[in-house]
Amino acid sequence: MKKEQEVLIMKKKWILLIAIVLIGSVLFAACSQTDTVKYNLDGNTSDQTNVAAAPVDIELSTVSADDYLENVTVTAEEQTVVDSENSIIIDLSTLTADTAPEGTSFSKNTLTIGTEGSYTLTGTLNGAVEVAANIEGTVQIILDNAVIHTTDSQKCAAIVFKEATGARILTVKDGTINEISDSSYDSTANKGDGAALQAKKCSLTINGQGTLKVLAVGDDASGIKVKKTLTINGTTLVVSATKNGIKADNMISIQNANITVTAGNDGIKTDIEPSNDEEAKAYAAEKDAGYIYIEKSSITITAGDDGIAANNCLYIANEATDRIVVTSLNTALSDTETTNGKALKAGGITLVVTDDDDNETEIDYPATFEENYAIVITGGTFEINVNDDAIHSEGNVLISGGTFTIASGDDAIHAEYITKITDGNINISKCYEGVEGALIEISGGTLNITSSDDGINAANADLSKYDFNIYITGGSVTVNSTGDGLDSNGKLVIAGGIVYVYGPERAGNSALDSDSGTTIQGGTVIATCASAMDSVNSTQYMINANCTISAGSEVTLKNASGETVITFTMPKTAGNVIISTPDLTSGSYTLSYGTTNRTVTATTGRTGGMGGIGEKPGGLQPGNRPNGNRIGSGDMNRDPAQSGEPPLLPENGEMPTPPDGAFGDMTPPDGGNMGNYPQGGPSGFSRDPSVR
Repeated sequence: MKKEQEVLIMKKKWILLIAIVLIGSVLFAACSQTDTVKYNLDGNTSDQTNVAAAPVDIELSTVSADDYLENVTVTAEEQTVVDSENSIIIDLSTLTADTAPEGTSFSKNTLTIGTEGSYTLTGTLNGAVEVAANIEGTVQIILDNAVIHTTDSQKCAAIVFKEATGARILTVKDGTINEISDSSYDSTANKGDGAALQAKKCSLTINGQGTLKVLAVGDDASGIKVKKTLTINGTTLVVSATKNGIKADNMISIQNANITVTAGNDGIKTDIEPSNDEEAKAYAAEKDAGYIYIEKSSITITAGDDGIAANNCLYIANEATDRIVVTSLNTALSDTETTNGKALKAGGITLVVTDDDDNETEIDYPATFEENYAIVITGGTFEINVNDDAIHSEGNVLISGGTFTIASGDDAIHAEYITKITDGNINISKCYEGVEGALIEISGGTLNITSSDDGINAANADLSKYDFNIYITGGSVTVNSTGDGLDSNGKLVIAGGIVYVYGPERAGNSALDSDSGTTIQGGTVIATCASAMDSVNSTQYMINANCTISAGSEVTLKNASGETVITFTMPKTAGNVIISTPDLTSGSYTLSYGTTNRTVTATTGRTGGMGGIGEKPGGLQPGNRPNGNRIGSGDMNRDPAQSGEPPLLPENGEMPTPPDGAFGDMTPPDGGNMGNYPQGGPSGFSRDPSVR
C-alpha cells in the first residue's frame, strides 16, 4: 500500500510539472512576439502591431530671465569712492573731544557725525562711529586702514548709520585693509544693535576696491544689517558672524565684489517681515521685495543654515570666472545632519502671528505662479555642498548657464512650480532627488545626476488641478538613480537631446515612470532598470528588451549590416533596456552584452510594462517571478551565462522527459479519477487529504 501511495504521489508531481510547463510555454510564446505587443490599459487588453504613435503636443512655459531682471543700477554718486579735496580726515588713534572736527563730536568712545559730507577715517578706535539721524544730503565714510572695535561696555555696532533719506556710503579705500567688530555684549536681547555694521531705517552702499573685515562677535549678532537696500560695489568683504552674515530687509545688489562669509545662521539674506495679512500679500506681489541681485562677483559662504536666501527673487548673472561656493556647517557628505541649510533659496513671504499666550504661528504666502519667488541663474561657477536643497524656490527655477558641482542632502534643484533648464553644465554627485518641480522643462545644457531616490521628478503634493509634466527637448541628461529615473505625475515626453537613464536595480521603481503616459518622439534615449514597469509609447523606432546585463558590461547595438548604432557601458545591473534613436528603422538588430548576442526588433507604438505598479513591501513584486523574471513583452528567460541560473522555460520548447518508471501503471486506482481532481481537470485541483 505504501508503494502504491509513493507511485501516486510521483504521478501527481509529474502531471503538475507538465501542466506548469505547458502553461508557461503558452505565456512564453505570447510574450516573445517582437511585432505585436500586449498591454493593458484601463483593464482592457489590446494588440499594437507596429502602430505608429501620435506625437504629444508640448506646451512649454513662457518663463524667461527677462521676466525677473530688475533694472539694478549703481548711481554715479554710489560709485564715487574718494573725494580727496573735500573729505575730512580723522585720525581715530588720537581722537579726543577737543580734536573732533567741525560737524562731528566725540564722547564716551563714540564718534558722531552730524552733518553731510565726506569723512576719511584712519587709525584705531576702541569705540564706535555713528552717523546721526535725519541728516539731509549724502554722508560718506571712507575707511583708510581703519580698525574700529566697540568696547565691552558698548552695546552697539562698530559703525551705525541712523535713519536717513539721503545716500549713505561706506567706501573702502583701494589697497587698504580695514577691520570692524562689535563686542560680546552687543545683542538684541540686551537692546543692542546685534550687528557689527548697521544701517537703521535707511539704505547703504559699500564700495571701493579695498578689503573690509567684519566681525560680529555679539551673542546672536549679524555682520552687516541694513533696513532697506544694501548695495555692494567692487569691495572685498570678509564677514564672520554668530547669526547672519549679511542681511537687508528690502534688497541686496552685489556687483564686481569678492565676499567671504562664515555665519552661524544664514550667509546672505533678505528678510521681509510683514506686520499683517494685507502687507504680506502686497510684498508677495512685488518682485523687488526681498530681491537679491549678483553680477560678476565671487562669493564663498559657510553657513549653519541657508547660504544665499531671498524672499522674492535671487538673480545671479555671473561669468565663468566668478565662483559661488556654499557649504553647510554640516555638509551633504556628512553622516550627521543637524541643520537644514539650503544653498540658494527664494523662500517667499512669511507672516508671523503671535497670540495672547505668545505662541507664534507662521503663515506662508504662495507664489502667484510665474510672477514671483524665483531663482534665475544665467552664468558663473557654483560649488555646493549642503545638507538640504542645493537650489530651492517656492516659485520657479530658471537656469540658462553656469557650471555646477552639487552635493545635497535633499533635492539638488527644487521648484514648487516650474524648473526650467536651457543651458549650463550641472553635475550632481549626491542628492535625494536630482531635479524636482511641478513642471520640468529641459531644452539644453548638460545634466548628470546621481540620486538616492528619483533622478527627475514632476510633482507637488500641495498643488491640485495642475499639469505635472516632464518635457525634454534638448541637451544631454544622464541619470543614475536608486528610485525612478524620470518620474512624472503627469506626462513624460522626450522630444530631443540625449537621455541616458540608469534606473534602480530592484523592482518597484522604473527608469521611465509617468501617470499620464511616457512618449519618445525624438532624441537619443537609453533607459535601463531592473524591470520595465511603465509602458512606453514611441513615435520613432525603439527597442525594448528584457535581459540581464551585469554592471560594467559594454552594451552594443548593431544593425543587420553589422554597423554599430550605439554603444554604452552599464554602470549597474539591469533586467530591462530601452534604446531609441533617430537612426533606428524597422527590422532586426543584434544586442550584445558580455558573452551574449541576441536578436531584437525595433518597433514603434506602445511597448513594455505593467502600468507602473509600485513596489509592495516584502516578498514578490507585482508582475515579477520569484527569480526576478518579468511577465511581459520581450525575453522571459534570464541569460544563463550572465546570471548562473537555469532558464525559466526550455529554450527549444520541448517537454521534459520523466525518468523511467516515474508513472508506472497509468491506470487510475479503483478505475476512478486520478487522485482527487474534480471533474474538469486540474484547474479546480484540491489536495487529497489522505496522501501525506
